[in-house]
Amino acid sequence: METTLKRRNVLAAALAALVIPALSSAQTWPERPLTLVVGQPAGGSSDAIARLVARHLQTRLNQPVVVENRPGASANIANQHVARSAGDGYTLLLTAGPFSINPSLYSKLPFDTVRDFAAVAHLTTSPSVIVVHESSPLRTIEDLVALAKGSATPVPYASAGIGTAQHLAMELLKAKAGLNVSHISYKGGAPALADLVGGHMKLGVLGYPDAAQQLKAGRIRALAVTSEKAFPLLPGVPSLMGKGLADSGTGGWTGIHVPSATPQSIIQQLNRHINEILLQPDVREMVAGQGFEAQSGSPEKFDAFVKQQIADWKRAVEISGARVE
Repeated sequence: METTLKRRNVLAAALAALVIPALSSAQTWPERPLTLVVGQPAGGSSDAIARLVARHLQTRLNQPVVVENRPGASANIANQHVARSAGDGYTLLLTAGPFSINPSLYSKLPFDTVRDFAAVAHLTTSPSVIVVHESSPLRTIEDLVALAKGSATPVPYASAGIGTAQHLAMELLKAKAGLNVSHISYKGGAPALADLVGGHMKLGVLGYPDAAQQLKAGRIRALAVTSEKAFPLLPGVPSLMGKGLADSGTGGWTGIHVPSATPQSIIQQLNRHINEILLQPDVREMVAGQGFEAQSGSPEKFDAFVKQQIADWKRAVEISGARVE
């Protein structure tokens, strides 16, 4: 009995030695600069959102927040780096749509998307947009459905690449409405947009941030958005769900995740600061200028959103047959 008690005391002391420093660290956080890792190149719309949030966050935390771009492998390089980082609140990850697509698209990932990360805050959402060249006779999504269902040959459409949110959204529509369409894959949204504006492609699916300027200029025309509801930045353009042509909303999003070992007290502090930042009128205006709609909510709500996205994209990947080894 005495030996057992001694062992329990030793174990309790060892656990306390691990827990007490962690609690102390969380209570004094932050004591040094933070790093916000971004899986996209500098200069893009997601990077702009990251830098906007970082700039306001460092003012509130009274510590520098350094944006570190680690592009490549559909953001998996950045994701792996953060998954292997210490859960001390000093390494943050800007997550986006590929974060929820990749678990189904890639045959193997060097991290577990659900287990290795903790959700902090939902930053933005933005739909994909089904667009046509300005000269196209198609005026509505119903026109496209009628054309593509009755066409003897597949109607080609452009997207930013295999396994992107845009490609998968069209494959879901293809399956739902029985369309005869064929995918023309581009290496990114910019070259797909260039061919659509130039008239080399008549139909495409683009992320709204990529398409916004040319939509405003009238060089391409929006037939529908892939979000659950109509998108405030595209008034008058219906959603696929609203037309009964989709079972769930899809599109782009951004958020903040941290390594799963990060203390809840730090996650709650970050969530509160970020929500307050996103409620500022000037910030919301800047976010809209990048083609996004600002979001807010608890870590739990954001976590549920991401898990639902993972489930929705799994079905889309299966339908499309896309796979990356």
